[in-house]
Order: sequence, then structure tokens, then C-alpha cells
Amino acid sequence: MDVHLLFQCFEGTLNQSGQIRHEAEQKLKELSKTPGFLGACLDILSNGEVPESIKISASLYLKNKIYYGWSKRSGSSNELLNIEVDADEKPVVKDMLINTLVQCAHTSPNCVRMLQPALTTIVGEEFPAGRWNNLLEESFKLLASNDIDSAFIGLLALSEIFRTFRWSTNDERQNLERLIAQHFDDLLAYANQLIYHPGAVDDNKIGNMVKLIVKIYKFITYHDFPFTLQAPERFIPWANFHVAIIELPFSQNFLDSVDKDSRKNYQWVKAKKWAYSNMLRIFQRYASESLTRKFSYDDFKQMYLKDFMPNLLQLYFHQIEEWGTNKLWLSDECVYNILNYIEHSLTQKASWLLVKPHYNVILQHIVFPILCPDSETLETFENDPREYIHRHLETWNDDYSPDVAAVSLLVTAVQKRSKTTLEPTLTFVTESLNAIKAASSGFQSLPLEQAVKVESCLRIVTNIIDRLTSPKSPYSKAMEEFLHAFVFPLFNSNYGFLRARVCEICSKLSEYEFTKESSIPIIYEGVMHCFNDESGFLPVKLLAAFALQSFVQNTTFQESLSTIVVPTMQSLLQLSNEFESDVISGVIREFVEQFSKELQPFSVELTNNLVQQFLKLAIELNDASRADVNAFSGGDLPDESDKEMAALGILSTIISILLSFENSTDIIESLEHSFYPAAEFILKNDMEDFYHEVCEFIENSTFLLRRVSSISWKVLELIGECNRKEGSMVAFYLEDFMMAISNYLIYGKDELKQNQFYTNILFEIFQTATANGNEDNDLDEMCVIFEFAQKMILAFGDKIPENYLSTFLETTCKGIEVEKESLKTHLNYGVNSFNVLLASIVYYPSQTLQYLHHKNLLTTFLEIWIQTFLPKFTRVIDIKLSIMAILSLLTQVPTQEFHALQIEPVYSKLGPMLVELFQKFPAALKALQDKRQEFSSDAFSKFDGFDDEWNDYEDDDEDAVDEAEEYLKFLNGQADGLKLVRESGEFLDQDDMDELEEDPLSGSVIDDINVYELFQHTFTRLQQNESEKYQHFLSSMSPEEQQTFFNTLNAQ
Repeated sequence: MDVHLLFQCFEGTLNQSGQIRHEAEQKLKELSKTPGFLGACLDILSNGEVPESIKISASLYLKNKIYYGWSKRSGSSNELLNIEVDADEKPVVKDMLINTLVQCAHTSPNCVRMLQPALTTIVGEEFPAGRWNNLLEESFKLLASNDIDSAFIGLLALSEIFRTFRWSTNDERQNLERLIAQHFDDLLAYANQLIYHPGAVDDNKIGNMVKLIVKIYKFITYHDFPFTLQAPERFIPWANFHVAIIELPFSQNFLDSVDKDSRKNYQWVKAKKWAYSNMLRIFQRYASESLTRKFSYDDFKQMYLKDFMPNLLQLYFHQIEEWGTNKLWLSDECVYNILNYIEHSLTQKASWLLVKPHYNVILQHIVFPILCPDSETLETFENDPREYIHRHLETWNDDYSPDVAAVSLLVTAVQKRSKTTLEPTLTFVTESLNAIKAASSGFQSLPLEQAVKVESCLRIVTNIIDRLTSPKSPYSKAMEEFLHAFVFPLFNSNYGFLRARVCEICSKLSEYEFTKESSIPIIYEGVMHCFNDESGFLPVKLLAAFALQSFVQNTTFQESLSTIVVPTMQSLLQLSNEFESDVISGVIREFVEQFSKELQPFSVELTNNLVQQFLKLAIELNDASRADVNAFSGGDLPDESDKEMAALGILSTIISILLSFENSTDIIESLEHSFYPAAEFILKNDMEDFYHEVCEFIENSTFLLRRVSSISWKVLELIGECNRKEGSMVAFYLEDFMMAISNYLIYGKDELKQNQFYTNILFEIFQTATANGNEDNDLDEMCVIFEFAQKMILAFGDKIPENYLSTFLETTCKGIEVEKESLKTHLNYGVNSFNVLLASIVYYPSQTLQYLHHKNLLTTFLEIWIQTFLPKFTRVIDIKLSIMAILSLLTQVPTQEFHALQIEPVYSKLGPMLVELFQKFPAALKALQDKRQEFSSDAFSKFDGFDDEWNDYEDDDEDAVDEAEEYLKFLNGQADGLKLVRESGEFLDQDDMDELEEDPLSGSVIDDINVYELFQHTFTRLQQNESEKYQHFLSSMSPEEQQTFFNTLNAQ
């Protein structure tokens, strides 16, 4: 490879002339396919005279080539990057890369950062496979040099080496113990030299090196704890190293010159974050009681709790105290980790005894101040309400923010240590609010400095209110007075953040039993006042909407809302349009279900509005999905999850609207027309995340109409078009599509028999799902395929095209053959596959028997069906299908054929089988009807199981912990021995134990077949036309069975 030519290409890519850039890029693409390209790039990067701009261009290209081409595990939309690195060039790259990084560290440190992903890729692929063994020795040599840049590259390489051990257990990485014993004492000595180097804390490069050492420790202790590092003589020095980093103060110069937002990018800040994180991880994973014994190291745990943890806790308390008084600056991540550590200590007996005396201090001087909103938070509330909601109101917030950690600590304390913590918490909040109220002459003229304290107090209440208002809580009755004194007056506060907070508290009170008649009306008036908030504060309106949702089943709320439900719904729609989240959709769904009668005239307009909102989001999501992810750096990739959840919520709301008008066919048809644009956009743009909702809508609309409308047939056409596309995911989501397909077959079977176009669509979907001979489908997916085939056969009956039937039989028999040995244990798989054959026997008995005989599966099928499955059938569909199949075998298959197929004994069993099935049928039918009744009643009204949590309130905290530990020991002792066995000692299969579930909400193609009438008609005809066969049949039964037979035959 001509290095000078390659240099000119990289130089040309930076030229201002578009023509020159284009020519250079084309030449670069050509050269990149040539062996020696990577080595030439490394030569350019190693040359100290090459300008940094060209080196950066070369670094970027080299990084991408290695990342996408070294192992072929990743893919790029750029086909040139997907060219695998030549095997002969890999040793050259490994020989040159470390030296190149050293040279770049001297002259072009930005290139080191860009090349790090390449180093990660190569080390991760080569070192575990033993193809780069000299890297470890080379790295430690660099560390021993007097050159800090060389030492930095040595640490960088070591961090990548030890990263490869991150997810392995001690048993899987025994060579790591040897490496630790050989090298970690020297590594620790070097680490201590770094942190105690004069002026180290102001040197960002030293901070980066310390961070790398901390991350090395993280990598090897993250999943398992090396035995060598558990020994006190090694753990304590390494732990002290972490403590030294934690204690190291930032210089005043750093604090004065770097603003708070920028400090987190400083390497020493990152080193401190990982030091705190390591200490938390060691405590949580290896020094705590756990359900798993896999990483339980008792000797280490005792040493840690006795010799190390008390001092670390004291340090953390001291740091939090200084941080709270602004004497010490800590990053949010560091505070978060400290609070997490203290929180976890509450859950452990030994550490709880250390924390218990300090709880009031923790509450008053840590939790309370942290929960007081600062000026930045208040500014966010007013100017960026969506961010405020995300940060302060959404329960899934995963930021490393101190307030999130403080709330978590508080909740854990109150839930796990109620006897010690709940009373002082409520006392502190009450006394604080009383003092503020007295000092300000009420809550209506609060100065801001007092308002933020009220917010902190109420946020504490918000997060423990379930414990305070539970019927078994000793404070339950007193809470109503508390609410009247300190919460309800704030509905009219001048501060929007307090109005939002009081609405949130009220949203958690719907199950509380108020005793004052005025309480509910006050809540209603206050919530509606906030919902119609003229200030326009989005968080206030959102929390008010949640409160409305909570109380929408309350009689007072229902009576008042029923007269204004349409304008209220319009306001909810506007709120949904302003705030992209699924939570508002949940509120709308609740209103639709509760006020369907009042909303009926508004239903179509409501659906049209929702569809337009969905399409807006769907277009944005579709555009985002087509963007090239390689155009974004890792941190810049947009997160579209909020949009996606909002879109899903809207679709679910539309389905709820549909279900609310089950008795209004005209409205249902109008709603189908309204929904069609959403279904069309989803299916035409392959938006697979919404396939389920499209199919659920079709399933419900066809069920409610009991027919397939012209709009639903158009949706089937769209599904067919979607399925025919290259790379279609319809078959992958077949279980979702079966919701719609089943109802097309149930309610549209007459049209399907006459319309080959629609029929072909369904068959093409089946063919796509089985295109690879079932090899890509697991057992559950095959069950769906079997269900598809069975329903197709039953829907078409004796009109099914011959090639369809042969395909269904071939697919089913292949599936049976593959799982032949496990059919009896995997009941779901076995029964579903056999139901395809039974459906085929119903309409084509002789053809099916002959086919099974040809495949050498006839005996297997009959034995398992008769001896294993039939006695276990409890579902209506299974019993009904077997009855129909037996009747078909009796009347459609000549006795000579049984003889020819050598299955005469089966004929004599058909009578007893039929009697047994008819004996089971009434109970199965009643069970299904009862299930359907449950789903249509208020069977799932209220759940009060959470009150059981209060059982531990009366217990002493320490006794409760002892009992918990005893239970953990019991579970650990029994875990390996717990087995599920039959009385005979045979192991139970999960499917066998759970049996086969029958969905009470889904219909069947044979629902309208009356098996009693079919039975009577069949045997009346058999008695009249084939009396000899009829007598032969009767003689196969016992007198008792004959009596049951005649009772069924003569039943009215």
C-alpha cells in the first residue's frame, strides 16, 4: 500500500473543493478494499509530522473499518465498512496499534479517544481467544516507563484486557486469579503514586489514569468477586485506595474556574463516581443477604461488615453533612451513590443497627433539604414543563439525581423499618408544616423560601401516603385532618408546583375512606380548578388529570362530571396533544369506559382526533426509524420511546372507545372508517411495533359486528401487501395477526369460500410463516402455526383447496415427527398439532388416515390421541373437535378401511370414547361460560392484598430482620431440592401442570355447531342407512355406556 497516496486521499477529503473531496473519497473507497490499508493508516497516525486534522480523519476511518470489519458481528449501512478485515492483516494491526496509540498520545490525544472503540473491539475478540497474549506484558512495560503518555496507553490496554472478564464467574476465569496475584499489588502501588503525586487533582490526565484503574477493579468485581481480592490483605488496601479517591478534595481553583454543568466531564469527577459505584456494588452484591448463594462469600461478608463498613458509613455521613452545608462539592452521581449505599444499609441487619440512631438526622438534614426544589428546578417547571414532568413526576426516571435517590431512601426506610421511621417522619412533616403555616399566617401568602419547604414536606408525604392511609395504619384516621389542614388549602396556592403536588397526593387517595362529607367535594372542586388551570402550567393540568382518573368511579365525581364530560374530554385531548406520553391516553380510556353513554354522540369525533394525533406521532417515528444510526454519535441518538408509548396509548384508547359501543353497530362501522387511516399507515410503512393494536382493533370490531365489514376486508388486503414485501415481519408477529385472522375465518368464512383473492392472502401468510420448513420456529411459534392450519381447515370445511390441505398436513406431520418423543409432555404443542389432524378428519377422514399411514404416523397419532390426550381434555374446543372427528370416522370411513390400515381395535373404542367426551362436555361448557361471565362482571373490583404489608408494622424491626434472614436461609437450603413430582415420583412438566388454557374472550370456527344435534342426526342416519354398522358400533360399548349413549341420542 502506497502510504503517500493514502495520505493524499485523507488530505483531499478535507479540501474545500467539492470536486477534490469527491475524487479523494472515491479513491479512498477503492484503497480501503486493498490489503495493507489498515497498516498504512497506522503508519500515517504514527508519523509525528502529519497534521492532526488528517490524523483525525484517518482515525475515524480506521476505527470504523475495525469496528465493523474485525469480527463481522456488527453491521453498517455503508457496505464498504462491512468488508471483513483480511486475516493476514490482523497480526500487523496488533503489532502496530499500541505503538501508534503511544505516538498519538504524545502528539494527537484526540486520536486516542477516537481509536479506543477499535482497541475495545480487537482486545475483546483476540485476547480471550489467546491470539494476543503479549499484550498484557507489553501493557505493564508501558506502565513501568517514566513517560506518562506511555503509561496512560498501558492502562488503557489493561482496562480493555480486564473488561473481557466482566461477565464471567470465578469458575470460568481461574486464570484471572493468577493475573491478580502476579500484577495487582504493583498496579495498586502505581495507583497510589498517582493520587499522591503533587498537584495530581488538578491534572486531568492523571485523573483519567486513576479512572482507568478504578474501572479495571470494576470490570473484575462486577459479576463475581475474585477470591484473591476477597482476602483482607488485598481487599483493605484496594478499598482504602477507593476511599482515598473519595476523600480527595477538589482544588478551589477547579471549583472557581469550572461551572457545575461542565464539571461532570472532568476525569477526576468521573474517577470519584466510579469509586463510589464500586463500593456500592461490593456491598450490595457480596456483603449482603441474598436469595442466591452463587455469590455468597460469608468470610468476606463478616470481615466487610465488621472491619470496613462502619468507617465508610461515617465518612459518607460526614460528606453528606458537608455537602448539605455547601462546604463540599459532590457531583449528582456521587450523592446518588452515597444515598443508595445508605439506603441499602437500611435493609441489612448489621448495617441497620449502625444507621438506626441517625435516622432523624438523615431525614431532616439529607432527605428534606434535597427534596426542596432549587432555582433551577423552579425555572424548569415554568419554562420546560415536559422536562420537569420527566424529571420529577415520572416514576421510571433513571437519572443519577440526588432527589430520586433521596426518595428511594425514604421509601425503603418507611417500608422496611416502619416501627422506627414512620412516626418520626410524620412528626417532622407535621411540625414543619405547622411552623411554616404559623410563620406565614396561612398558606395563601407563602414567600418562596417557605413554599419550597412545603413542597419538600408534601413530596415526603406523597411517597409514603400508602403507608399512612392504609386501613391498618395507626395514622389512617388522623390523615383526614392532616389533609384538610395542610393539603387541600394548597389547591389555590399561588405556586404552580404546589398545586401540582396537591393534585398528585389526591390522585393516591381514591381508596381512602373519608369520614367528612366535605372531603370529596373539596377534592373535586380543587382538582377541577387545577385541571382548568388558566396559568397554563402543564404539570398542574397533568396531575389534575391523574386525580380525575383516580376518582372517576367515585359517585360524587361521576355525578358532577357526567354533565361536563364532553368539554372535559376535549381538554384531555388537547393535553394529550401537548404532552407526548401514554399516561393521558390511560385517563381518556378510563373516561370512555365510565361515560360511554354520555360520550356516544362524541365517539366518532373523538376517534378522529385520536387518529390524527396518532398519525402525527407515527410519521415522526417512521421518519426517525429511517434515519442512518451511523450519522449519530452514541450520545446523540434520539430517544423516541416517549413518542412510541404515547402512540401505543392512543391506539389502546381507540380500542377502548370501540369496546364501549358494543350494542351500536352503526357507530362501530363509523369507528372502523375512522381507524382505517391509522391501520393503513402502520401496515404500509411496516411499523411492527403497532401490529398488535391493528389486529386487536380488527378482532374486536369483527366480534362486535359478528361479521367482516368492507373496511376490515381492506385491512386484510393491506396485511397481504405487507406480507409480500421483502423482509416482511408479518410471519414473525403471527401470534398478533392471529387475533384478526381468527375472526376473518369465524365471521368471514362464507366470503372466503367464494373469494379466492382473500383466501390466497391467508394462505400466503401461512406459507411465509413455514417457509424454512419450521426450522426457525420454536415450540410456541409452531403452536400458533398449528392453530392457523386448524382454523383454516374448519372454516373451509369440504370446500378447502386440495393444495391447502396437503400443505397443512405436511407441515403438521413434520412438526409431529420432529417432536415425536416429547408430544406427551409438551401438551400444548401436542394437542395443537393433533387438532390440525382432527380438523382434517372431520371433513376428509379417509384421506387423512391414508396420509398418516403413508408418513408412518397413524399408530402414533391414534395411540397418543386416545390414551394420552383424550382423557385430559377439558377445553370445549378439544372435546368438540374430537366428537366431530369420531362421528366422521364412524360414518365416513368404511369398516374395511380400518381393516386395511390395520387399526380395527380403534373402531371398537370409538363408542366408549364418544360417551366419555359427551360426559365431559357439559362441565367444560359451563366452565367456559363461567369464565366469560367473570370477564363481563365486576369480578376484578378491588384488590386489598397490600394491607398485608402492614403485618410487619406490629413486629419489632430487629425481630422482623431475624425472621427474614431465617427465611432466606430456608430458601437457600431448599432451592436445589425443590422438585415438582407426581405421586408416582415422575417429574411434572409445566404444560402438564398448568394444562391447556381456554381463552374465554376468543371465539372458535365451530362455535355455532351444536354437537348434540350433529350426534343425533349422525346416528339417526346411520341407524336408517347402515343398520349393521350401527349394531356393530353398539356392541362395542358396555351396558352403562349404551345407556349414556341412548340418553344423549334421545336428549331434547
